[in-house]
Amino acid sequence: MKANLEKTTVRDISYLINTSCLRADSGSSLENLAEMLCTSDRYKVYLMNNSQQLCGVIQAKQIAMEVLKLSKRKEDAEEMLPAIAYVLNFHHASDLAEEAVTVQPGSTLKTVLELMDRNSIREIAVIDEDRHLIGTLEAKHILAHYLHDKAETSF
Repeated sequence: MKANLEKTTVRDISYLINTSCLRADSGSSLENLAEMLCTSDRYKVYLMNNSQQLCGVIQAKQIAMEVLKLSKRKEDAEEMLPAIAYVLNFHHASDLAEEAVTVQPGSTLKTVLELMDRNSIREIAVIDEDRHLIGTLEAKHILAHYLHDKAETSF
């Protein structure tokens, strides 16, 4: 399996790439992103600039933390709701965005797994040479691929 990790590339397992990942303009409001996240099974939204290049990522927990920070500062519940609405409507995705951890189709699975481990993530963005988002690759899909391969070679 070690040799496979060093030789197998993302391109080799491209059928595992999730191309239906959540994408939004980096200028989107936090409210729009929260709605996207709440109506899907995803926990990240990948942010695109005007050229449709990947420019960041925002997680549901980042939006929740902003609301939580605000709620801890407000004593009066009546004041809290307009303040939360303000945060969600007037802050943009780019205000909270983190740099996305990315790989390209030619990256080896060893590199992918090392990046996932180093950054404590279980999903990584796959981009092309122009930084356009192809999709995402999840650790569980890589594991399933190897378990399937192992089962086939056992017989």
